[in-house]
Amino acid sequence: TIIFLIEEGTVVEEGDLLVELDSGNLEDALVDQEITLKTREASYIGARVNLAVVKNQATSDLSLAELTLTFAEEDLSKYREGELPKLINDLDAAIALAKSKLASASGQLEWSERLASEEYISPLELEKHQLEQQQAELDYSGKLAEKELQVDWETKRKLAELQSDVDQARMALERTKLKASADIVQAEASLTAAEAEFNRQKEKREKLVEQIAKTKIYAPREGLVVYASTAEPGRRGGQEPLDEGQNVRERQDLIHLPTAETMVADVLIHESNLEKLRIGLPVVIRVDAIPGKTFSGQVTRIAPLPDAQSRWMSPDLKVYPAVIELDGRHSELRTGMSCQAEIIVDQINDALYVPVQAVIRSGSQPVVF
Repeated sequence: TIIFLIEEGTVVEEGDLLVELDSGNLEDALVDQEITLKTREASYIGARVNLAVVKNQATSDLSLAELTLTFAEEDLSKYREGELPKLINDLDAAIALAKSKLASASGQLEWSERLASEEYISPLELEKHQLEQQQAELDYSGKLAEKELQVDWETKRKLAELQSDVDQARMALERTKLKASADIVQAEASLTAAEAEFNRQKEKREKLVEQIAKTKIYAPREGLVVYASTAEPGRRGGQEPLDEGQNVRERQDLIHLPTAETMVADVLIHESNLEKLRIGLPVVIRVDAIPGKTFSGQVTRIAPLPDAQSRWMSPDLKVYPAVIELDGRHSELRTGMSCQAEIIVDQINDALYVPVQAVIRSGSQPVVF
């Protein structure tokens, strides 16, 4: 809706306000858009911070998983290359010691049996040496069984557990890598979406600001204010004069700013004369308001279709709009003046001419009286 309109006929300078449109709805929309933009900006900042947190967490999880795998591999290597050989050596040493004790006890028993047969020692001492030999034999058997148990069962189980820890740590590392990658991709996608939405809302705000600025229409240059409804009344189909309070539509012509630098004449050409015309033909123009003076120009445009208004008023009359551009500058001419245009379609130099009424035909020959 027009809330301000400059008076028609005013001579304006560049930058003068011509028309102001109601911007109330746009101002309300701008307030709502500012709130929406702040919300989207907060989401965008949150998504950006979340991406940094996700990347940091991913780095931490990867470091922990890699460290766990390293420790598991070191534990396996430590047991396989250090603890297991030491354990076997200790068991072999214990077996060797038990074997040595068994051999010593067996020798002692054999000697005691000889002494006992000759009654040099008592039966009680012989029984004592027998018990010692049996104990040494039991210790030796126990050490052999312990080694067999350790090597065949406990060691294999321990190696399997440590190898399983390594495999689990390696798979955990792979899962951590995949999860970290997925989390980062998701956080980046969220950031991209938040940024795109923020930019979209910012563009909507900028468009509203631009639209509000465009509700004030300023003169792009100096000129005379002529309402479009006045300049072309016949082509507007009875459009009411421009005024404050009137609603206007998109791309509607509101004001013309004609200047004295260039002028054109809008004329209507009857269809019977179209074949004679072409762009660039010279024209002599006579203005009703300035008698005795002629202006020169040339045809710059011929419409491809007849004038719809004239055709509606008189269906049998078909006239085509044409535009004639005047040569030079003419400050005395004003928009809306009536004129007659004589389009020169051909010229004959050095010709004798007589009134057409003096020419008659005698048979097939023209005769002059």
